Amino acid sequence: MYIKGSIENYLNDLAARKPAPGGGSAAALNAAIGVALMSMAANYTDGAQGILKKTEDARKRLQALIDADIEAYGRLSKAMKECNDPVKLDAFYREAVKPPYEVCKISAGCLKLCEELAERGNKNLITDVAIAAICLEGAFFAAKYNVYINLKYIKNIDFIGEIHKVLQPLEEELPKLKEGILERCEEVIR
Repeated sequence: MYIKGSIENYLNDLAARKPAPGGGSAAALNAAIGVALMSMAANYTDGAQGILKKTEDARKRLQALIDADIEAYGRLSKAMKECNDPVKLDAFYREAVKPPYEVCKISAGCLKLCEELAERGNKNLITDVAIAAICLEGAFFAAKYNVYINLKYIKNIDFIGEIHKVLQPLEEELPKLKEGILERCEEVIR
């Protein structure tokens, strides 16, 4: 859908009076940008092939999630208009949770990798690592809001509990992690 198109087209549609793309796909794009910056830094760092493999795998998954979020929202939106069965509607809300939840998990994992890159990466690309950390933290929190808005309508308490069990610790951990990365980057650029 959008991943094969132009950035200009995506941004025009994001800005338009259209229900999608919206915040969920924007969060995935922001995470993909952060991870791409990490890949660039890893490409210029001797001995960082392991990080590069992980970031490239993550970037591919995030790129797919840009469109997956739009598609899930489209199905949910259609179901909200046409479906009177609360059980079926609940399933559409659960499906809508999946893309932003994946963005949260991938962003968190890559932010942890970003810390390693800040420590041992090529210092000429340290600002790219800092920007990657900022993008990834922002993507995590942006996606989290889309997860939570959909959880609001889901009736399955166990499903909701499992999501919160994963995301709540990350909500506290990731800002501290990002700040540590930025401090390391500041040491290099001073």
